Amino acid sequence: MRRSLVLLWAFAACAACGPNSDPSDQHDAGPHQDATFPRLDGAPYDAGVCEDVVDVVFVLDVSSSMDFVLDKLDAEIDSVVTAAAALAPEPHFGLIAFVDNFKLDDSGPLGGGAIHTADDTLKTAFQYYKATYTTPNRNPGDGPTGPTTQNPICEENSVDALYAAATTFPWRETASRVVILVTDDTFLERPDNCGDRDGDGLTDKTDFPREGDYPALRTMAEAVDALRAQRTRVFSFTRLQPPGPFSLTKCSTGRRLPWASVSDGWSTPYQGQQPIPARTDGANFDVEQVRAGTLSLSTTINQVVLQSYCNPPIL
Repeated sequence: MRRSLVLLWAFAACAACGPNSDPSDQHDAGPHQDATFPRLDGAPYDAGVCEDVVDVVFVLDVSSSMDFVLDKLDAEIDSVVTAAAALAPEPHFGLIAFVDNFKLDDSGPLGGGAIHTADDTLKTAFQYYKATYTTPNRNPGDGPTGPTTQNPICEENSVDALYAAATTFPWRETASRVVILVTDDTFLERPDNCGDRDGDGLTDKTDFPREGDYPALRTMAEAVDALRAQRTRVFSFTRLQPPGPFSLTKCSTGRRLPWASVSDGWSTPYQGQQPIPARTDGANFDVEQVRAGTLSLSTTINQVVLQSYCNPPIL
């Protein structure tokens, strides 16, 4: 299918994006008529006539403040599946849920459960993670019987989840590869521990918020290198600024990093490193606009998947 025809369809359907949210600000979203790009297997192809398949992995913060995202995806994922199928037949979708650790979802019909091909199984997965992990505030890597109220600091472990997306999801060789990440805070990286609420090196306090041993396994640089090696774009939906002092969405536990750092790694630098979306030729969007209903999650995802289709990241 020629991208020029599909582009007309997708941009007509896409909702307007707010500041810091238009992926066309970062790279050309149009067809490349005169250029050729290497496939993932090294062979050249003409981007004007595309035969790639589409692989999309959702990397979702399922902590208690993020239930609205699971609800919106549950309600809107059918349009995302339909739009991806219009680009290429048999799109593949994956899901990695994270809080202080992560889990690659295994409820799909293919790839040992890692691959979803239809909206019905994705809807079931979103509902399961909300009921099992978001509502009781449980870490996905602990399984459905793991301890509850187990999230003693505001920052989450998105770095390990992104590394897992790059290295464990069964990406197809000829796929246009996209990660959609949603979270409302920044992250910690190795050698920190997401279960150590006061940074004293111990994880044994049992009063609220209860500690637990949740070491960060990777650094941001390691996750970025893995994503770039797989030629995978990251499009994130995150906070652009801290919540107000009386916001009901404000994290109620302690923090390792200051509140001003909530955007670090997504739309602002993290410890001197450029944001992950920028490093992977992706883009960042305002998750608070999604929460408020002024930015459509599904149409924005459709736009960025289209933008990435047969348009390998410029790294």
